[in-house]
Amino acid sequence: MRILFTLILLFHAVFSFSQNNKEKFNVTSEKIETLLKYKDKSPSQLRSLLKELESYSNNNVNEFNQIKKRVNSYLLPMEIKLIRSDVYNKKYRNAVDQTKQIKINYSYSSEIEKLDKYLDRKLYGYHKNLMIQQKSSWFSLEPSLSFYTQEKLLNDITEISNLNPVYGLGFYVKFNKKKKENSGRIARFSFSQIGIKLDYRDNGYNLLKDSTYIAVNPYINSQISFLYRKTLGLDAGVLQYVNSLGNVKTNYSLTASFFIPIRFVSLGAHARIISDLTSTQPTVQLGASVKFNIGIYKPYSLRDKEEIKSQVFKFKENK
Repeated sequence: MRILFTLILLFHAVFSFSQNNKEKFNVTSEKIETLLKYKDKSPSQLRSLLKELESYSNNNVNEFNQIKKRVNSYLLPMEIKLIRSDVYNKKYRNAVDQTKQIKINYSYSSEIEKLDKYLDRKLYGYHKNLMIQQKSSWFSLEPSLSFYTQEKLLNDITEISNLNPVYGLGFYVKFNKKKKENSGRIARFSFSQIGIKLDYRDNGYNLLKDSTYIAVNPYINSQISFLYRKTLGLDAGVLQYVNSLGNVKTNYSLTASFFIPIRFVSLGAHARIISDLTSTQPTVQLGASVKFNIGIYKPYSLRDKEEIKSQVFKFKENK
């Protein structure tokens, strides 16, 4: 008799617990259904309610799975959107961690697969950019604007006046490159370079004009240019004057320069000797310039590509 009474009590307790769970399941599912009707829904609130609903779902597995599927159909696109936002803002660590999590929280989805590939592309581009920033370019293109005095004998130079603009363009090959120690992401390099340079004097404009001004002819100066450690320059050139009749007079020039490099810009001071190699008294020009140092071609090899793939893998594995 006692055994029968115990079984009745046990059955009643199980039945009461089941009914209580059923009621709680219904109440919570109703909350979720109400929330889903709104255009703007709180993802955190939906997750909390879904977790609560799961705890009451022992006898309502099919119904729970249907509700979970509907909730996930809203949550997954929202999670993907937030992860893409992290990628856009370069919060790659959080994007990687969240992508791993949604792979666990949701069943397989082609949208998750697309997100994973998108994240891989962005991580690859990010690490590639970091690697390229640590490389030195092989060539340099350097447009410049200078102001030079008119040609005078050395003894006649008493002040800086009568300056004409000289437009320059140089193309150089870099060599003996050495990386400087710095705390920035972009590497700084010290190097020497050799190349060719063209200068053109514009005689149509004059700065600091005074009473000693004499009209001059434009010239084109074709030079072999050498720069040591970005600071000391020496240029040897063939300088051709062109007069108003189109006649060309050829001289030769030797220019010594001192530059102060400031990132992608260099400020220069120059002293130039001009001679036809027959005169015993060559003329002299003094000048100042600003030039822009534009690096060209940073090598990117197959080995670099494989290394970047390894860096992406390590980053995703948090190694």
